[in-house]
Parts: sequence; structure tokens; C-alpha cells
Amino acid sequence: MRVVRSIVAGALIAGAAAVFTSLGAGSASAVAVTPLNGGVQVDLSPADTAWVHQSRFGLTVAGLPHPSAASFGQALDAAATVSSTVPNGRVTFTVYGPLDQLNGTMLALK
Repeated sequence: MRVVRSIVAGALIAGAAAVFTSLGAGSASAVAVTPLNGGVQVDLSPADTAWVHQSRFGLTVAGLPHPSAASFGQALDAAATVSSTVPNGRVTFTVYGPLDQLNGTMLALK
């Protein structure tokens, strides 16, 4: 049962890219999702970064029952907070690995 829960939670974390894509759909500054070998890179627009900061979306992700969820969610909120304080600030992150062992990077960009 624990393995199933980890796989489902991992899918939700990896699926965050799909959520950001749908949030940016139809806008001039849409989210960019780039497939990578073994993972995905997500570049949030400044508007999406502001939304992540204002909604504290990272806390929602941090509450998922997955070993990577807490650190990913906290890093997402922290990066969005920093980036949203400057004009055109944005967040980019990568997610790699099998769903039960996700890892990656998070950057706050100006």
C-alpha cells in the first residue's frame, strides 16, 4: 500500500507541470514545459510565479504523502516569494527520476 501511495503522490508532483501549463494556457506568457531525458523542465511566467506566491501553492504540494513533496513544496514557495518581489521575476524547476524517487532543481530568476 505504501508503494502505491508513493507512486500516486509522485505522479501528483510530476503532474504539477500539467497544472501550471493549464494555468498559463491562452495567455501571452504561458508556462513552458520542456521534456528532458528522464524528466521535465517547467518555466513559470511572471504571472504564474505571482499566483504560486499568492496562493501558497507550494504548501499544498508539501502536504502530499511523498518523500519529495515537502522539500519541493517549500522550495517552490520560497522561490516564488523571492521572484515575485522583482519585476518580471519567475521560477523555473526540473523534475527527474522515477515517481517514487523524484529529484530536481529549483531556481528563482530575475
